[in-house]
Amino acid sequence: MNTYRWTKRVGLAGIAFLAAIAVFVTVVSILNMRVAGIYPEAFRLTAMMTAPFTLGLVAVSTLTAAAVETLLRLKRRPAGA
Repeated sequence: MNTYRWTKRVGLAGIAFLAAIAVFVTVVSILNMRVAGIYPEAFRLTAMMTAPFTLGLVAVSTLTAAAVETLLRLKRRPAGA
């Protein structure tokens, strides 16, 4: 039985999202590249300021997926089991 299949997918998607943000900020900072006239410091500052919200969003969505899968699994279980 493949347990928590959707939870794993949501968690991996969230980690990929966070990694994409980290890679973007790192590359822009290393290359000291301006994107559309915005300096790299602004990207770093924005990433640091929104980090608690983005990490929390990934954690809450993963935990919600786990709760939904658990409730669906309990709902499908026979009454005597």
